[in-house]
Amino acid sequence: MGFIKSIKTSFNGQMDDQFREVIKSGGFSSGVVVKRVTTENGVITDQSRLFVEPGESAIFVDNGAIKDIIYEPGMYFMDTSAPTLFQTNIFKGIGDTFLEAMKRVAYQGDTITKQSVFYVNLTEQLNLRFETEKPILYKDPTWGPIEISCDGTYAFKVVNPVNVLTEVLGNRDTLTVSDLESTILPFVVASMNTEIANSNLSFDELATRQDSFGSALIYSVSSKLENLGIEITKVVISNFDVPDEVKESMRERTSIKMKATSASNEEADIYTKLNKAEAIKDLANNPNSTGTTIMGMNMGNVFGAEMKDALKDDKE
Repeated sequence: MGFIKSIKTSFNGQMDDQFREVIKSGGFSSGVVVKRVTTENGVITDQSRLFVEPGESAIFVDNGAIKDIIYEPGMYFMDTSAPTLFQTNIFKGIGDTFLEAMKRVAYQGDTITKQSVFYVNLTEQLNLRFETEKPILYKDPTWGPIEISCDGTYAFKVVNPVNVLTEVLGNRDTLTVSDLESTILPFVVASMNTEIANSNLSFDELATRQDSFGSALIYSVSSKLENLGIEITKVVISNFDVPDEVKESMRERTSIKMKATSASNEEADIYTKLNKAEAIKDLANNPNSTGTTIMGMNMGNVFGAEMKDALKDDKE
């Protein structure tokens, strides 16, 4: 049992009126990835036509079992004698119609088969947003422990319709982009956390490496989604960010460094230490922020070590 691709000839034209049903997707409304199509009584009769448009595939399911998969656009017709899509015998007798009618009588009008065609949207689903739900605690090689957040967009497409049907759809009649986002997003965020943690880059350098982070995410997330039949096709990172108070501390430290380099060595050393002490005091007055507290602890440790070294030098 399966669908055979129609060869449009004069013979087919004369047979058009004898096709039982016309099965087609009718297109995909916004956000729909999989949709179930069947007849009023749930049976797709012999010689029914099925249309497959570009950018979609059709999976024929009989009593829960996948019987046929069609990837190539075109018109097909049901042949109940065809074990596979590649069956070439297009001539049928009239016995099957009689047998089906007898089955319906035996089951008081109900059919003993439930048949459907699941149409799967193979086009790319674009401009889907992601962001880290919580800031990522990162040991920055320049600034010390800080919290980093990230956001951007990604795209995906179905590459294995059967896996989407068997591993994701379940007993639903439709599957939407939103349904798949709830599956995909945790993998995107987790991979983003891992890539940042393993980068060993300063926060200042992250923005210059957005493309490489995007490429790494495509590979990482797609490998995790392979068994679901989904592939990530694009990741664009829009922004890396830290809390406002951490930004302010970074600006102050950068300003101190710039001013210190323009003074003599002795003046620069004194200026830097005094300003670090002032920055630590300011941070201590705003203890409510995790990012501020982390940076303050880091600056305090650095300042303490420098003061210890200075006292040691004085004693010597």
